Amino acid sequence: MQSIAVIKYGGHAMDHPELAASFAKDMGALAKHHTQCVLVHGGGPQIASLLARLGIESHFVNGLRVTDAQTLEAVEMVLSGTVNKAVCANLLKIGVQAVGLSGRDANMLVAKQADPSLGLVGTITQVHCEILVHLLQAGFVPVVAPVANDEHCQPLNVNADTAAGAVAGALRAQHFILISDVPGVLDQNGKRFDTLDFAAIEELKQSGVITGGMIPKVQACVAAIQAGASRAIILDGRTPNSLRDALINDTISGTLITA
Repeated sequence: MQSIAVIKYGGHAMDHPELAASFAKDMGALAKHHTQCVLVHGGGPQIASLLARLGIESHFVNGLRVTDAQTLEAVEMVLSGTVNKAVCANLLKIGVQAVGLSGRDANMLVAKQADPSLGLVGTITQVHCEILVHLLQAGFVPVVAPVANDEHCQPLNVNADTAAGAVAGALRAQHFILISDVPGVLDQNGKRFDTLDFAAIEELKQSGVITGGMIPKVQACVAAIQAGASRAIILDGRTPNSLRDALINDTISGTLITA
């Protein structure tokens, strides 16, 4: 029986050529291991680079990019265009049948404006995953850019971690893998937690141990499991073959999140 893995892909694993090639090989191995994969990718550095070239300053609140209309245009251009097609190309080169999509296609991701202070940033309210199911059943690997539609089919920027968690929950994926640029969730001394449950996560957030960009990551893991995913892993994407090791060999270079 085939299992489903939803993978949030980004950071060093996507930006560094050696790690990107290693990731693509892992994806090829997973296909042979009868694992159906959906990728949801980020693109923060690429967005920042384009905004800098355009002379648009970036601002963040709690790890989320403040997005006005001009910024959103650049975000969608980068995520749904340049980055999405580059990720697909890397997979296609090694024989993985990748198909690039935006969360706006087939109304896959529907969102509402999250917080007026963040501008055109969305909180996901619905996931229509029928298109993903059809592609998986046909042997394709969907590669999803995290841009959503609002109720009027206008675009909203959504956090890639959050989008991936929502997709994992909607598909009731056996695995939600969130690839990060850190070893996992770290304690106050910089030591990695091998496992965390929901209660421990809440305590670590309240005590200020989990802060900044790690907050949306752990929240995405919790939301995915609450919505139907079996387990979630915050994985160190800087370790070669970490994805293959986690899903095929059950050797986890990161933090396993459980209910």
